[in-house]
Amino acid sequence: MITPTPEAIAGEMGTMFNNFDTIDELKRSVYMWLLPIITIALVINSFLNNESLFDTVINTTLIVWFLISLILVYLNRAILIGEYVTLFLVSAYHVFSLFDVVYNDLAITGGSLGDFIVWIPLIIMFFFLVLGTKKGLYYSIFIFMITLTIGVIFSGQMTPESIDSLTQFHAANIVYILVLFYAQNMFRAFTERDLLKKYAYLDSLTRVANRHQIDVWLEEKLEAAEEEGKAFSIIFFDIDQFKKVNDVFGHKIGDCVLKELSAIVSGNLTDGDMCGRWGGEEFILITNSTGGQAYEKAERFRKMVENHCFKGAGSLTASFGVTEYQSGDNIDSLLNRADEGLYVSKNSGRNKVSVK
Repeated sequence: MITPTPEAIAGEMGTMFNNFDTIDELKRSVYMWLLPIITIALVINSFLNNESLFDTVINTTLIVWFLISLILVYLNRAILIGEYVTLFLVSAYHVFSLFDVVYNDLAITGGSLGDFIVWIPLIIMFFFLVLGTKKGLYYSIFIFMITLTIGVIFSGQMTPESIDSLTQFHAANIVYILVLFYAQNMFRAFTERDLLKKYAYLDSLTRVANRHQIDVWLEEKLEAAEEEGKAFSIIFFDIDQFKKVNDVFGHKIGDCVLKELSAIVSGNLTDGDMCGRWGGEEFILITNSTGGQAYEKAERFRKMVENHCFKGAGSLTASFGVTEYQSGDNIDSLLNRADEGLYVSKNSGRNKVSVK
């Protein structure tokens, strides 16, 4: 049987660590992936290793509990309680299984531990997953010391082959604990770095691109337009009389309005469109659409805003300014024209789209 390495397991788990807002969501996803595999493995193990009543009882107990745990995870109920019950059962399985093998096999008939070592990476990984990096390390060492004590107590009754097998088992324990501890710290460091990088380009309120990201996009669009002739348009827009919204309903409702506005637009983008918050109540949409198509796109969003009921503020409208890339444009000239278009919309009655 091939022994899974911590690096292989960590690599597979690493691919699952993306796009989760909380550690609880991540753990739930891991359990949904891991519990069925372990349950199937235990069922197979029960058929292959049913020589003792101990094996039958402990395997059956774990199978039943893992099925219950899978249901709890699927329903997203009592997961924390399930984690600690599982932690206790897995720890007991690990310790008592080793004791059973050492006491009934190695100390009497000799031989080796066989495929017992296969489960170590999953068990230690589960310790870290439930308890976190620091507590997981301490708990793993605690369980390791118990198993080491069992080996030392019966070492005088074992053959050299059995002692060698048990020594390899304990050595593997140490390696897996250290490697998984290192992997946890490495994943955390990379995750923190990625989060810092992500939020450097993300508006903290609306969760759309911030001005820094918009500048990057505009530079890329201008370069592509100059070198490859790829035209594009930008659309400036904001909520009409937004100051009144803040004054009447409060800044908290004002923030909610901005978040809803960004959600309306970002949730209805087409391929190639990019939306961000320029600052304050102003937003910008960068699109590959040009001419009448850019105008129609702005008009479609204007109607969406007009027909939307904002939580706490009711019906509101938005004004739009549209401009298309022209040869020789830079960021300032583009933005100035779009701003002029927005200004025209504001001064001609609001809730309009103006092209410059």
